[in-house]
Amino acid sequence: MPLRAVVPPELLGRAQVPQLIRMAAIEWAWIALCEVGLLWLPAATPLFVLLIAGRLHSFGVILHDATHLPVRRKDASLWLLECLSGIPVCTSWNAMRYHHLRHHHYEGTKRDAYDKPPAGPWWQAVLLWMFLVFIIPFWVVRGPFGVLAWALPPLRTFYGRLFLLDRSREDLTHSEEVIACARADLGQVLFHLGVLALTLRWPHAMTVGYLLPLMGASGLSAYRLLSEHTPAREQGRTLQGILTSTRDHGLGWFSQLFLAPRNIGFHIVHHLHPQVALQHLPQLRAWYLQNFPEHYPRPRRR
Repeated sequence: MPLRAVVPPELLGRAQVPQLIRMAAIEWAWIALCEVGLLWLPAATPLFVLLIAGRLHSFGVILHDATHLPVRRKDASLWLLECLSGIPVCTSWNAMRYHHLRHHHYEGTKRDAYDKPPAGPWWQAVLLWMFLVFIIPFWVVRGPFGVLAWALPPLRTFYGRLFLLDRSREDLTHSEEVIACARADLGQVLFHLGVLALTLRWPHAMTVGYLLPLMGASGLSAYRLLSEHTPAREQGRTLQGILTSTRDHGLGWFSQLFLAPRNIGFHIVHHLHPQVALQHLPQLRAWYLQNFPEHYPRPRRR
């Protein structure tokens, strides 16, 4: 595969915030239908919980696409998207943008803080998944700590290291980007206070309709993180490094519904072209398979 393939421009369309807002609205509509199902068909509660978990997982993928937009500050439309797809899964556009863009920039190097599946036997990957399954509860803890770091500058470097996965070893006390992430956590804290109040008032409805699906989404996200990367390390930021350290997965309908929603399983082409919108990734992958079939890796599983 050449270092820079000449890809047809119609396959390289970028994400647009109005499109992402529509995607989030569609997921909210499905959640609303599932909530009605919980009321009218209690025997099917496990199915509806799983379906809601998949939609919450999709929220994270939608917000992820927004982090690749060529902007540095939130406008009103991005703030709306964050409210629809970020805060319900306990994160902000600022925080996800901070660690995710650094993941892309340092993919295959020591400064990439994202966990990769171990190279050993399968049970080691299971143990790592059991650790990563608490990723969303960890983000919940980030909220109040972020507000403290916003108010207390000495906490910002630790906040950036632990919660934003910064591996630069730099002093982050006066980092405008870290301060913006900490300030954005205020919205998360206010949302969680509302969730707490509603849970105290309607414990069963909130547990089944939101808290259990949220933990399910956390487990699905952890599985996806381990599926979309390989055990390969120290590959460097090269074309061969991307082809070696990332992999496609979950391309079938079931996985698209739960494990890799919104085409995020087309992960190799996402790393090759990070700013390409999620809806274009299937066609982009098909183009690479047609033109470079001997170079493009096979998917982990469909």
